[in-house]
Amino acid sequence: MTKKRRDRHKKEGQEPRFDFDEAKELTVGQAIRKNEEVEAGVLPEDSILDKYVKQHKDEIEADKFATRQYNKEELVETQSLDDLIQEMREAVEESEASSEEVPSSEDILPPLPLDDEEQGLDPLLLEDENPTEMTEEVEEEQNLSRLEQEDSEKKSKKGFVLTALALVSVIICVSAYYVYRQVNRSAQEIQTSQSSSSEQNVQPILEDFNSQYDAFYTDSNKTALKNSQFDKLSQLKTLLDKLEGSREHTLAKSKYDSLATQIKAIQDVNAQFEKPAIVDGVLNTNAKAKSDAKFTEIKTGNTEIDKVLDKAISLGKSQQTSTSSSSSSQTSSSSSSQTSSNSSTDNTTSNASPSSSASSNNSVSARDDSYGGLSSSGVNLQRASSRVPFNQSAVDDSNNSAWDFADGVLEQILATSRSRGYITGNQYILERVNIVNGNGYYNLYKPDGTYLFTLNCKTGYFVGNGAGHADDLDY
Repeated sequence: MTKKRRDRHKKEGQEPRFDFDEAKELTVGQAIRKNEEVEAGVLPEDSILDKYVKQHKDEIEADKFATRQYNKEELVETQSLDDLIQEMREAVEESEASSEEVPSSEDILPPLPLDDEEQGLDPLLLEDENPTEMTEEVEEEQNLSRLEQEDSEKKSKKGFVLTALALVSVIICVSAYYVYRQVNRSAQEIQTSQSSSSEQNVQPILEDFNSQYDAFYTDSNKTALKNSQFDKLSQLKTLLDKLEGSREHTLAKSKYDSLATQIKAIQDVNAQFEKPAIVDGVLNTNAKAKSDAKFTEIKTGNTEIDKVLDKAISLGKSQQTSTSSSSSSQTSSSSSSQTSSNSSTDNTTSNASPSSSASSNNSVSARDDSYGGLSSSGVNLQRASSRVPFNQSAVDDSNNSAWDFADGVLEQILATSRSRGYITGNQYILERVNIVNGNGYYNLYKPDGTYLFTLNCKTGYFVGNGAGHADDLDY
C-alpha cells in the first residue's frame, strides 16, 4: 500500500470536522454541501469518486443486500405450476430492475457542477491524487457483484427450469395415468354394457334358429331329413345372418353349413331318378333311375344319411347294369331262337324226354338264374361259412313266395357289392339257403365259391363274417 493511501485510511479513522473559519468563507449552498460531505466522511484529499461512493454508500449497500437476499431465496416445490411461473416472472423482473439500478462506472462519475474556484482546482486534483487505483477497486467490486448476480440468476433460472420440467413431467404422467384409467374403465363399462345388451338381443334369435334347425330332421338324433323342409333353408340363413358378430355365430354357422351340405347331397341324388329315391330318410326302392343318370359317391359327414345315399346310388347303378344285361340277353335269345327253328328233326319224341329231364333237374338253378349271376355247377361253395344254416328242405320248396325279392333289393345289394369291390359285373354266384320267419335268405359267393355274405331278400339286410360286422342277424 502506498504512503498516500495509508495516510488517507488514517485520516478516514479520524472524526470528521467542519472548520467554522472555513464555513464563514462559503456561500449557504456550498456550506450545506460541505456539511453533507463532512457527515459522509469525505476528506479534503478524497477524489470525486471517493466522495460519490461515501455520499451514496447506503444506496450501494442496499443494492448489494437486495441482490444477496434474492440469491438466498429458494423455490417451494409444493407450489402449483402457475404459482411457480408467476413467482419466477416477478423475480426475473425484480432482478432486471436491480441490475439496471446498479451504477456502472460511467454512472458513478456524473459531471458535478463546480464553482469558479473548484473549476480551476479539478485538473490539479485529478493529477495530484491519482484516482486510478480507487477506480480499479470500485470496478473490481462492481464486476464481482455483477458476476455474483449473473451466476445467481443463472442458477436460479436453471433451478427453476429443472423444477418446472420435473413438475410438468409429474403432472403429465399423473394426467396420462388418470386419463388412461378413465378411458380403460369407460371402455370396459361400454364393452360390458354392449356384451350384456348383445346377449339379450341375440338369445331370442338363437332360440329361433335352433328351433328351425331341429325342424329339418325327423328325430332328435339328426339321422334323417324331412324333404318338406328343404325350401325353408333360406329362412334359416336369415336367422344365421342376424347372429353375425356374436359368439354364438360360429357354432350356428357350423350347423347351417352341415345341414346345407346334407340337403344338397339328397337333392343331387334324387335328381338322378324319375321320382325322389330318398324321402324323409327312407329309400324308395321302386324309384327308377333316369336313362342319363350319373351316380357318384357323395359324403356329407352324417353317417346315417350317408348310408341312405349309398343305397340310393347303388340302386341306380344296379338298374343301369340290369338294363344293359337285359339288352344283351334279348339279343342272345333272338339269335338262339332263330337257330332252333332252322334245326328241327323228325325224332321229336326221343328228344323230348331228355329235355324234360334236364328241365326238371335244373328247376332250382333256372329260378336262381333269373336273378343273374353264374351257375354253381361244379363249384365248391363255402357253405360252412354261411351266417344262416343251410336248410335243404326249405331250398326244395322252390315255389314259396318267401324266395321272391322285394323290389330293388337285389339291385341295391349287387350295386353296393360292385362299389366295394366284392364282385365285378355279373361275376357272382347266388344260392338259396333257408327260409326264416317268412323271409328267404340267400348266400352270395365269388365265382370261385368264396363266401361273401348272407342276405335277406325282403329287407335287403346282409351280413358276412368280416371283423367289425354285426354279430346278429335280423331275426
